[in-house]
Amino acid sequence: MANLDSIEAMKKLDPEGFLPCIQEFPDQCQRAWNDWKHIALPARFVQTKNILICGMGGSAIPGSLTMNFVQNEVAIPITMWRDYGIPGFVSKDTLVIAVSVSGNTEETLDCLRKSAEKTDKLVTLSIGGDLEILSRKYKTIHYKINYTGQPRAAVGFTLISVLAIFSKLKLIELSDDDFQEALVLLRALQKKIDINIFTSSNNAKILARKLEGKIPILMGAGVMSQVARHWALSFNENAKTAAYFQEIPEMNHNALVGLEMPKLLGQKIMAIILQSRFDYPRTKIRESVMIQIFQKRRIPVETILIDPAPSPLSELLQILFLGAYTSFYLGMINDLNPYTIEVVDFLKEKLAEKPFEDTPSTSFGTSQGRPMEG
Repeated sequence: MANLDSIEAMKKLDPEGFLPCIQEFPDQCQRAWNDWKHIALPARFVQTKNILICGMGGSAIPGSLTMNFVQNEVAIPITMWRDYGIPGFVSKDTLVIAVSVSGNTEETLDCLRKSAEKTDKLVTLSIGGDLEILSRKYKTIHYKINYTGQPRAAVGFTLISVLAIFSKLKLIELSDDDFQEALVLLRALQKKIDINIFTSSNNAKILARKLEGKIPILMGAGVMSQVARHWALSFNENAKTAAYFQEIPEMNHNALVGLEMPKLLGQKIMAIILQSRFDYPRTKIRESVMIQIFQKRRIPVETILIDPAPSPLSELLQILFLGAYTSFYLGMINDLNPYTIEVVDFLKEKLAEKPFEDTPSTSFGTSQGRPMEG
């Protein structure tokens, strides 16, 4: 177990330097915001009647976050797609945003190819790879991300890019002043949770200590449901620990019932509720009752509420940042390298032995031209 108050001890577990990828999140946000000031969208994009955002893993997070973040403002449907192919509604009126930081995610590449057969309203985001090559073929608006770290830690670039696209299309109001205010608060939070701040005063380190030996169960409502998803993914990849997320209020109708078994469940899991000042009023009541239920079941529960957070954007960015740091510190506690993802690399190697064949579905009961397994 690394000493969280020893910078040298943590550097030994992080030889590739994953921590700097986390630390540069505010800079990523600023750079992406500045970049998109100089990117023009074609006039035809204004005719968009629905939006499809394609991505997998960390590259899907900006889409799901944005979808929930703007759902009360945007008057057109938005769909997050984590799969091969495309949904049936895609047409010439669909704006497709394909995100793959590596540029080589085969599901996203497949989605782009099939989307290009239906619409010319295409935006792609990557550091390069096959997605950049296809962007030239299909004449997409391509944002080349200037980044060299682990793809999953590029969320500042991708999230702000998607928000900037929505802003340019006048689907949401996001002024430069609003963005800069959120960034100031983000940098202020970093000064409180960075690696040089001792555990006794560092909320990210304190939370990581509480999670030692536990399975985190992340919960949130609205946009916080997708932040909960991102926290769970970060714990999976950075701390190599089991972690799961649940959406409020949906979980109130099923998941809460499953707290009785197995016995001594409270020794195995820890509930974390990501709260928002902007939650629906009834949601806040639900969360209060949920805390009582967890306590009654003797399941440790933590609530996370960012302060100060004068705007939904400032709250969103700060709680994402807190989760990234917490996952890193938990990885240190687990004595594991946060950079490597060996099981994913193994999976990709095995998939590479059988190259992907771009075969469309042909009938009900088939997927990608192969019989469905059931």
